[in-house]
Amino acid sequence: MLDTIPGRVRWDVAKAKADSLTCKFERPPIPVRAIAEGTGVDVVFADFGKHSNSVAGFCDFRGERLYVNRDDKPERQTFTIAHELGHWLLHKELFERSPDAYAVLPRHAVANNRSVLEKEANHFAAHLLVPSRLLRPVMRASTVSSLAEAFGVSYTMMSFRVANEER
Repeated sequence: MLDTIPGRVRWDVAKAKADSLTCKFERPPIPVRAIAEGTGVDVVFADFGKHSNSVAGFCDFRGERLYVNRDDKPERQTFTIAHELGHWLLHKELFERSPDAYAVLPRHAVANNRSVLEKEANHFAAHLLVPSRLLRPVMRASTVSSLAEAFGVSYTMMSFRVANEER
């Protein structure tokens, strides 16, 4: 149970939750939309109008929906679904208790955000989309580009994932 915003990032909790959702998949890409919908949340591709360039998506806890920018590239949409699902699964109880604790952040704010909640959602998304057990066996013999294509994620996301896996 999450009563307050954690004081530190729960890396292990985020990874374990992602791993529990991907354990039955033998190869990429991971069907993130089906996973999200399987948890009871709807995924909605929406027109964000004048905010389209600044918002990738958001989690509507009350409406049990993940909104995704319909104008983004598919790889970006995939990451957004995974990131917002991270908020849904890891932070829902917190936001039910404190609805004002959650705000829709512009892209630049999310990219530069050092908040515990954003870091947890990003870590969850990275491990949901690119599980260690599927990445490790092919990582050394593949290029970042070929891995990104196989897993259905962006080159940038895969670059971070490979670098973090090598640690």
